[in-house]
This record gives sequence, structure tokens and C-alpha cells, in this order.
Amino acid sequence: MRRFALALVLVAVAGRARLGHAAPLPPPTVFDGAYQGLVVGATAGLATGYLFAREDGWHTSDWRPLVYGAGIGALAGAAIGLTLGVVDMSEGRPGRNAYVMRDGMYGAGLGAVLGGIAGGLVALSSHRAENVLFGASIGVLAGTCLGMSLGLAEGYRRYAVVVSAVDEPDGRYALLPALAGRF
Repeated sequence: MRRFALALVLVAVAGRARLGHAAPLPPPTVFDGAYQGLVVGATAGLATGYLFAREDGWHTSDWRPLVYGAGIGALAGAAIGLTLGVVDMSEGRPGRNAYVMRDGMYGAGLGAVLGGIAGGLVALSSHRAENVLFGASIGVLAGTCLGMSLGLAEGYRRYAVVVSAVDEPDGRYALLPALAGRF
């Protein structure tokens, strides 16, 4: 047993040593954001579809709003991701789109967990298990919106508009707006 544990530790250490020499990742493309947006949008759309499907109680034919929600959300998310990706690439500073999509997905996940927990607590007192899905759906929507908003603010915070003094030909200085970035 000790030899097995020692071999396991050696394999883990050797695996970590090899990970340090990995090749650098290529820069993000316009389509990276579109694919990430597709997943974020489908998740939020599925949660929205569930809220519409449960409006008058859950029936066996209520799967259609789920499919519509997931489809429309996926298309909208891909369009948002593609648009943000094009804006990033046109400005020559890729990466801000990744903040928006990353924080949107993290927000959706955290919202699903917290909403599911809150729905579970309500389900304990009301004896209606459907409250777990309802809470998770509300959490996904709130988390996605909040996450994408914070990601947008975080991505654009890296760039600031400042006032800069510019030397004019006659020797005076003019104060003009300038764009400054922190990397």
C-alpha cells in the first residue's frame, strides 16, 4: 500500500512538471466569443423557457417553450458573442469579450446553485418540489445578467479615457482626450 501511495505521488508530481512546459495558447478569435455566447444564451434561454412553460402548471406538452427558449437564447448569445468579438478584433485589443462570456457563465452557474438552494428551502416548507427548478431558473437568469454586466464593466475598465496635454506648434499646450490602457 505504501508503494502504491508513493507511486501515485510520483505520477502526480511528474504530471505537474510536464504541465509547466505547455505551449502558449493562441490568441482568441472572433468565433470563440460566439461559441461561448451560444452556451451562455442557451442556458439563460432554457431557464426563461421553463418560466414560461410553468406559467399555468407543468403538463406533458410543456417541452416546446423549453426548446424555443434554448434556441432563441443560443442564437441571441451567439450574436452577442460574435458582435463583441468583432468589436474587440476591430480595436486590435482582443480579450474583453472573454470577460463578458466567462462572467456570464460563472454567474449562471452560481445563480443556478443559489437559486436551487433557495427553491429547495421553499420546497421543504411548501412540499412542492417544483420550487427547486423555479428557484434555479430565476437564479440562472439573474446570475447571467449580473455576470455579463460585471464582465462588460471589468473588460472595459482596463481601458480609460484620460485628458492629455498636447504641445501645439505655437508653444502652448492643449488638453485633449486620449485613450489609455492598463495591461
